[in-house]
Amino acid sequence: MSVVLGLILGSMFAFFNLVINMPVLAVFSSFLEERYFAVFTTNVTDELTLLLILGGMFLIVFSKDRLEEESDELSEKLFELRSKSMFKALYYNTIFLFFSIIFIYGQGFFWVMIFNLLSVFALYLIILGINKRVVTKI
Repeated sequence: MSVVLGLILGSMFAFFNLVINMPVLAVFSSFLEERYFAVFTTNVTDELTLLLILGGMFLIVFSKDRLEEESDELSEKLFELRSKSMFKALYYNTIFLFFSIIFIYGQGFFWVMIFNLLSVFALYLIILGINKRVVTKI
């Protein structure tokens, strides 16, 4: 649900210029001038969007599957499958990040880093889904 709300909020921010202004405490800010531990009012729509999507993805990734509660043997196999899937997701994401560091610069790299916040979770879920299908066919 959190992911869906984040996507809706992000769409409203991108397509309808939704603005949610509120005071925030910034440990460091360098928008117009460098400030440390300052309170100021700013648009927090993009931060809320990322927090909702990231929190939702975290809950999806680390929640138990229905099958994990059925038997200890099945739970062990799923744990091993989850571990292998997480390793592969981190591996592929790191390769993507290496190439991004070498070939993408400026504002494009900023967007790659935003994408990188969520790509590990997304890759993990995709790889886990594929691995589950392969295991259930055997």
